Amino acid sequence: MNLYSKIYQESGFSKYWTQTIFWLVFYAINFYFSPSEISLTKALIWSAGNTLIFLIAVTINLNVLLPKFMLRQSIVSYLALLIGISLLLTPFITLFNIWISDSYNAHTHNPLVQAHFHFINLVIITALSSLVRIPLEWLKIQSEKNELVAKNMETELQSLKNQINPHFLFNTLNNLYALTLKKSDLAPQIVLKLSDMMRYMLYECNEPEVVLEKEFQYIENYIEIEKLRHVSDSRIEFNFDPALYTKKLAPLLLIPFIENSFKHGLQASLEKSYIEIEALLVDRTLEFKVNNSKPLAMPGQRIFNNSGGVGLANVKKRLQLIYPNQFNLDINDEPDSFSVHLKIKLKDS
Repeated sequence: MNLYSKIYQESGFSKYWTQTIFWLVFYAINFYFSPSEISLTKALIWSAGNTLIFLIAVTINLNVLLPKFMLRQSIVSYLALLIGISLLLTPFITLFNIWISDSYNAHTHNPLVQAHFHFINLVIITALSSLVRIPLEWLKIQSEKNELVAKNMETELQSLKNQINPHFLFNTLNNLYALTLKKSDLAPQIVLKLSDMMRYMLYECNEPEVVLEKEFQYIENYIEIEKLRHVSDSRIEFNFDPALYTKKLAPLLLIPFIENSFKHGLQASLEKSYIEIEALLVDRTLEFKVNNSKPLAMPGQRIFNNSGGVGLANVKKRLQLIYPNQFNLDINDEPDSFSVHLKIKLKDS
């Protein structure tokens, strides 16, 4: 839960208790400063009556004037209505105080029986209530804004993840289809590895982060499947640091780089093709490197652009959403090679 949401929820939870306590204190202050010449009974009534009128003014301000005018930046209308409400209530509170004082003529020097005194107090107290509510409304807006951003981010991440799964499944099924046409004895092994991959995608990848050991196992299954359909003299090397096995990372974040390397690095027309994959733990940082060969483009022919296609564009977007300011991605596109160097600051596990 973000800070704004926490603060606002706590303030919303205690809002009514806070208001109740405030008006009880307001009543007590009124009673303490009640006119000395009136009896105890009248002092209690006087305090209750004044508190009620101020309560009406503040309630109208907070529930009507503030949300419908002030917060919608209709400042002139808000001030006019605030003064109007105060003018409307001034005669009531003035007459009430005159009634409590028994005789107006005997207390003309007392500000409690003077209309302008009550008018000014009504304007001040009501306006002060706005100054208290405005920060709470700002917190509410920030809370709603942050919740909306979080929901949009979650939806976008799920959409990006959904783009990954069918892509890999399609490629793997194509590989399996090719093996079945050849009636290869390796087909059952591929089915088993595909089953492991599907289990990982369907059940493990629903979590925000997964243990890297499972992610590496998924990658190894993918590599073993891809090896079957490439020329035997291709060099494929991968090394995963065991220190990373217990660390956690967002699922399916590394595989697009490997899929891209197989797509472009091991082409039948390319001699001495290679793919080098390495994942190391360096100072609580995952350093992931992929380097692959690339066929030289014929004049006027473009093999693939620096973005690496949809797969790498997808993973870049996910990195920005999941690990903002916590990763560094360096892509180097040379005429005969393509390399990726990704650094991600890992959370302490």
